[in-house]
Amino acid sequence: MRTIVIADDFPNTRKVIEFTLSKLGDITFLHANDGKEALQFFDGRKIDLLVSDFNMPNLNGAELAKHVRQMNDYEYIPILILSTEKDEEKKKNAKEIGVTAWIKKPFSSDEFLDIAKRCLR
Repeated sequence: MRTIVIADDFPNTRKVIEFTLSKLGDITFLHANDGKEALQFFDGRKIDLLVSDFNMPNLNGAELAKHVRQMNDYEYIPILILSTEKDEEKKKNAKEIGVTAWIKKPFSSDEFLDIAKRCLR
């Protein structure tokens, strides 16, 4: 069983992400409305993937990724950012923090699924 944290401030987007990734098999999904809420899941339990929006209240996706990368248990987990954000500087900063992939919204389900599969190998 794999565990995926989905952080996005829009419930419908979280549902679409879960629906898409549920095709990968037996997965537990943990949902968060923002980065601050998502951090609560990084408490030592096994997490296999973090999928986060970039623009969220309280703690954005890059800030969330930075916090996760600083935790010994999670410093190497794959982190996917899904965003409508087009600012190249923000993308560059996210990569420097250690974000695995930046995926443009709206995303192609097949492409997103392929990236997630590669991350979960």
